[in-house]
Amino acid sequence: MDFSVDTDIWFVFSILFISGLGLFMTGFIVIPYLLRKNQIKRLQFKFERKSDRYEKIAQKNSSRRELLLKKNNQQLKSDLKISLRELLKNKGSEAEILSFYSDFEKIYPHFTSSLQKIIPNITSNELKLCALLRMNLSAKEVSELLNITPESVHKARYRLRKKIGLTPKEDLDVFILKI
Repeated sequence: MDFSVDTDIWFVFSILFISGLGLFMTGFIVIPYLLRKNQIKRLQFKFERKSDRYEKIAQKNSSRRELLLKKNNQQLKSDLKISLRELLKNKGSEAEILSFYSDFEKIYPHFTSSLQKIIPNITSNELKLCALLRMNLSAKEVSELLNITPESVHKARYRLRKKIGLTPKEDLDVFILKI
């Protein structure tokens, strides 16, 4: 039995076998890579979609919270104005006046601290005067609440203007409303 292999056929067969093996190995490596890449894209898309949803929900919650705080603040302001009117009518007791100042602090929590930053040596009476001026009260109304004369209120306003360092053209009421 004479078994001979033609070299041309053997060469072609070897090339085909090596090429097939190379394609198989390339497919074995490339296909999982492409599948993994698509999976990563899907996961990133899901993550971005979830983060967008989270941001929208967070914005909704913050806007709702902000609206609720504004509503509560408006309610407190109206309650503060009502209690202030009652204080002026009834010439309220010391306890009622103190409750008014505590309500004022709730509505304007940074008012006294910012005033103390501007005027480090401000007294408690000047703080009370500033709080009443912040409520747009006249000198007569302030004098009734503080149990002093209207002229004393004018003097206290003058001293406060000097302490702050306002020029005659600048308005104390506008300055206090900006705080």
